[in-house]
Amino acid sequence: MRFLKAFFFILIIVGMSKNLCAQSNTKYIDLVSYFRYIENQHPVVFSYADDKIKNIRIKFSNETKTLKAHLLYLEKQTPFEYLLQNDNSILVVPKPNKNVVCVSVFNEMTNEVLPNSILKYNSYLFKSNAKGQFEIPVSSKIISFKIFSKDFISQEFTLDTSKKQDCYKLYISPFYQALDEVVLTNLLTRGVQKIASGGLEINYKEFGLLPGLVEPDVLQSLQALPGIISRRESVSYLNVRGGTHDQNLFLWDGIKMYNTSHFFGMISAFNPYMTEKVSLIKNGTSAQFGDGVSSLINMKTSNVIADSLKAEVGSNLINVDAIVELPLSKSSSVQVSSRQSINSLWESPTYDQYFDKIFQNTQVTNFESPNIQQDDDFNFFDATLNYKHQLTDRDFLKVNLFYAEDEFSLNRFETENTQVNIRRSNLEQTNFASGIFYERNWSKTTTSQFQFYTSIYNLNADNTDLLNQQRLEQINEVRETGFKINVKTQLTSNFEIENGYQLNETGILNSQEINNPGFFSETENSILTNSLYSQLHYRSDNSLLNLSLGGRLNHFTKFDELLIEPRFNLSYEFLNDLFLEILGEQKSQVTSQSIDLQTDFLGVENRRWVLSDPDSRPIIESQQISAGFNFIKPSWFINLDFYYKEVDGITTQGQGFQNQFEFTETHGSYEVKGFDVLVNKNFDPFSGWVSYSWSENDYDFEALSPSSFPNNLDIKHVISTGLSYEKNGLKLSTGFNWHSGVTTTLPSENQSELPQQIQFEDPNAERLKDYFRFDFSTTYSFKLFKNVKALAGLSFLNILDNSNAYNQFYSIGENQNIHVFRQNGLGFTPNVMFRLRF
Repeated sequence: MRFLKAFFFILIIVGMSKNLCAQSNTKYIDLVSYFRYIENQHPVVFSYADDKIKNIRIKFSNETKTLKAHLLYLEKQTPFEYLLQNDNSILVVPKPNKNVVCVSVFNEMTNEVLPNSILKYNSYLFKSNAKGQFEIPVSSKIISFKIFSKDFISQEFTLDTSKKQDCYKLYISPFYQALDEVVLTNLLTRGVQKIASGGLEINYKEFGLLPGLVEPDVLQSLQALPGIISRRESVSYLNVRGGTHDQNLFLWDGIKMYNTSHFFGMISAFNPYMTEKVSLIKNGTSAQFGDGVSSLINMKTSNVIADSLKAEVGSNLINVDAIVELPLSKSSSVQVSSRQSINSLWESPTYDQYFDKIFQNTQVTNFESPNIQQDDDFNFFDATLNYKHQLTDRDFLKVNLFYAEDEFSLNRFETENTQVNIRRSNLEQTNFASGIFYERNWSKTTTSQFQFYTSIYNLNADNTDLLNQQRLEQINEVRETGFKINVKTQLTSNFEIENGYQLNETGILNSQEINNPGFFSETENSILTNSLYSQLHYRSDNSLLNLSLGGRLNHFTKFDELLIEPRFNLSYEFLNDLFLEILGEQKSQVTSQSIDLQTDFLGVENRRWVLSDPDSRPIIESQQISAGFNFIKPSWFINLDFYYKEVDGITTQGQGFQNQFEFTETHGSYEVKGFDVLVNKNFDPFSGWVSYSWSENDYDFEALSPSSFPNNLDIKHVISTGLSYEKNGLKLSTGFNWHSGVTTTLPSENQSELPQQIQFEDPNAERLKDYFRFDFSTTYSFKLFKNVKALAGLSFLNILDNSNAYNQFYSIGENQNIHVFRQNGLGFTPNVMFRLRF
């Protein structure tokens, strides 16, 4: 039902947009469209050479009514004559003495052609072709015109056409030239890029294929990159260089997102076909970004304004989705999307595997009595809207809306003698975000950006025992409002400076209520954070040296504390194709996730967001430095990166202990050191890679005994390999992931006869068995009809059906015996997709 509502919502938007487009696009119209308009009004047909007029736009006249008036108007506005024939056809021919002049437009900074430019000559417009060229009919030797292109300064030119050239080359300037640059494209697979500032970027519009992924899931695809892993095989448990998931800053078009997944971690909450690119920054983060002591994961949607209606629909074994993008005028467009789970219609094998993994060893599945029956229902949904408007050639506006929800309900019926006890449980997780982004290009060298956003996250669980008339309700709610202004100035061709101010107010509510016996607990806190930042970028004339120095000053009102965060980023090509890279940063954050009880929120999503507090929960602070080498050739990439990171202010409740420290409340730190190696070779149409990571990750809690012991996320060795093939629309990708066993704590052999509490050995002193998963995926794109493209795909995750345990814990049963529980990753999981693009 919800998906149908969203579908009708899209149809309404399309209908409204067509009307708006008809009303607002009155200034200029394609010449061909003008001909069609006249043909609908009068019994005539225009005859013309399509290549001569297809790129011409003219002012539309609302006052012209008669055919004669239309033809006189066209004679005046265009470089053509209109000859009415006896058969009511109108022949369109160039005016006498008209020469055709070719003009091509280039980026002044990069010498690249600009294929989407507009040239205004007299009273009509020309649109450049794919080669960035215009063909202009002229009768004068000296002509003047103006050229427009997005993100470039509109410039006027005067040409002497008597000086014959095949095609005149003209250059226009961008408003500013960012000093960061791509140093390697198609890393691992097509669309993955290495940038000079040390980060990695995935462009989903050009994305190839990774093993096991039939679609380019935004957060699952990141796990193919070195230094990022998920101990729990979950996109809501991403671990970057030994950090927990809440230590990553997730931005969607600049908006901080507090929920990143659907299906409680199985797929990302962000539609990959709405996301243009995502950047992963593990160290050396720009000073304009605070928060996220482990990493920045920056997702962006497209800023390109659509010039025609585009739509796509698709389905896999988990969900269906639809996207519509259409122009509202020449300078504005809107894009909407909707995605809905399909398990209410059919529980596919993929759904079954996801369900078994998510709900294993929770209240949903932990029952063995034959007298118990239950039914459950789960669904997820998300929708996004992007509105883009090029207000002027210097001003750009973007409005974003995002909504996602997951709902799970469980009814359990237990028959005992003649009584039936009914338990009803509901779990709802929602995320709503909205944002306004405005960019102003003041000159060739200065650009300002303004952003305002709100982000609201809610997790609500309701557990009712009807027989005993007992009800437990738990709520976790986050409300954040943010404001940022950023100014970039190109000081010289080598130096750029970036300055800004950011204000964030974050409020978090946690409540728990039991009606029988009566109990109510609620905590509500908020923190106001003011930040100033500045960063200087330098790039040498020969581009061998890229250097960024910056700092961020944060003031937290609740703590009345100032924190200074320096940032450093250096890349230097000291030998041919060999780069030295040194990165450093200090960061802090005041939001984190905590677990009070493992059974909270049905035991499915037991983490709740909390705020730092001066009395009990310090600000989390990190320091990190890394150094390494990059060897870059057109078909080779070799990376070696050493790093050291220390994070202070973490709490035991935030680590998910299920041993002797499960109910201990204290704070401490962890330090992790290690290195990543990546070797990638491209040999068209193949690309192969292998990566290896080693790390050592240890806690330090002074109040615990022992105070120092291995981290829950201490995974010593990680190996990933892959081989992909791409040609003529066919993509194939296969590879495996292996890592050494994760830490675990065993019960002591010396237990009391009837233990009330389990005695444990040293914390995290043992390891589960090694993890191994072999994956495969393939897609094929083809043209179904003239204007319809199709994409079909198939993937197999964990082809060998290995049993990969990622967690082990213990509890005391009713007979006072110690029970062991293991949580395993996905077994053999197939998936199929089919997609149509119009």
